[in-house]
Amino acid sequence: MRVAIIGTGFGGLSAATAAEKYGLEIVQIGPSHFEYLPSLAKILSGRKNSEDLIVRPAFRWDLIPEKALKVVEEGNKVKVVTENERVEADFVILAPGSEPWMPVQGVSPLYRVSHAREIKRKLDKVGKNAKIVIVGSGLVGLEAAGELAWTREAGLTEYEITILEGAPELAPTLPCWKVRSLIAKLLRKHKVKYYLNALVSRIEDGKVISKDGKEFEADVVIWAAGVQGPRIDVPCATRARRGFIEVDEYLRAKGCKRIYVAGDASSSKSLKMAEEAMRHGWYAVLHMTNRKREPYKPFLSSQNPICFITLGPKDGVSVIRKIAIPGRLAPTVKDILERLMISMAKKAKMRPPIPV
Repeated sequence: MRVAIIGTGFGGLSAATAAEKYGLEIVQIGPSHFEYLPSLAKILSGRKNSEDLIVRPAFRWDLIPEKALKVVEEGNKVKVVTENERVEADFVILAPGSEPWMPVQGVSPLYRVSHAREIKRKLDKVGKNAKIVIVGSGLVGLEAAGELAWTREAGLTEYEITILEGAPELAPTLPCWKVRSLIAKLLRKHKVKYYLNALVSRIEDGKVISKDGKEFEADVVIWAAGVQGPRIDVPCATRARRGFIEVDEYLRAKGCKRIYVAGDASSSKSLKMAEEAMRHGWYAVLHMTNRKREPYKPFLSSQNPICFITLGPKDGVSVIRKIAIPGRLAPTVKDILERLMISMAKKAKMRPPIPV
């Protein structure tokens, strides 16, 4: 049995490790490197270089270092089309991740290592007194604000940091309602201003202008207000809002028979986190090889959340189900996970920490 795996992130490497374990023929399609995205904010503060978060996995199977453009089911086979290749397989696992969703021009997205590197370049060019506006108060926006605030507290900068959130509450996408009051308290502690119901309309003359006409001065605007599905043409698949691929209870693309979706590209109800992406990839292999027939059961969901939100190296919030704990636990745990997962990525032996 031959499986084509699109993507070399958490879900793609986990799927490939499982496929190798169970003796499948593998062809992986995507970048020849792996990026550790959960630590992007550390590049903004200078605590990490971009090279620290990029590794070259020791692939033991065929790799096509190109972008997948189209995936088509044809009878009992699936074909993947890239710029220069036509790959045929028995099954495909789509794990390309998602892409930044930016309805406004003149902003800097924060989703890839290249994005973080470019934002750091802009900050260094503007100087230590930069006025920074972060759009979005989800996990990425909060951690970016926390890292930048730490540079001020460490005496490295005099940054003025403002978060604009379009929703009527902070961190609307984060699970556990208790986290919101804690986040507000911590932002005030670290002197990060925030405004709610602040939908961004446009960027003009060094100012961020909200839909209700309010203006916020900004030397750098960091966009952390959401992502969208991958721009890969999958004719048999059904798309959800913002282009995410809808999946059934077995993580197969709805409307397709031989295409699975792992990680952020799917509309799965599990949280969009690295641990769940790894579980998706592993489960897809188990299901296609008839080793697991029951539906996929998410471990991390809005009803059962476990996540760690860092605000610099010394503070943050740990969310463990219905409990939210402020303090150093979050950055400590995330540092441990960073070392563990980067080590697995280097060896191309990515296994979900929470078994499927």
